[in-house]
Amino acid sequence: MDRLQPRPTVAAPITALALAGGAAVSFAVGDSVGFLSDAAEDLFVVTWLLGLVLVVWAGIVGGGYAVLLCLRSLSRRPVSRGEVALTAVSLGLIGLVLAIHPLWGTGSAVG
Repeated sequence: MDRLQPRPTVAAPITALALAGGAAVSFAVGDSVGFLSDAAEDLFVVTWLLGLVLVVWAGIVGGGYAVLLCLRSLSRRPVSRGEVALTAVSLGLIGLVLAIHPLWGTGSAVG
């Protein structure tokens, strides 16, 4: 018995891309504000935590959709090039954000 296949959608990779872009902007704002005064440090902490939350959610959405695309491809269901391209771009942006602003180790949360 064949099931109807859902139409390809690009909502998940676009969401991951938007979340990763928001994380990059949040980290950039935190870096530009700095942490030399008490008020600036409060804003820095808030923007860094917001960036952390956004990049984690971007990783969950983008990584989950990448796994879904792989499973669909392995089961010989159609996968559009647009889905693959957007997923690759979103995962690339997530990787870039994590490379520029490591979540742990040297330089994490130090502007």
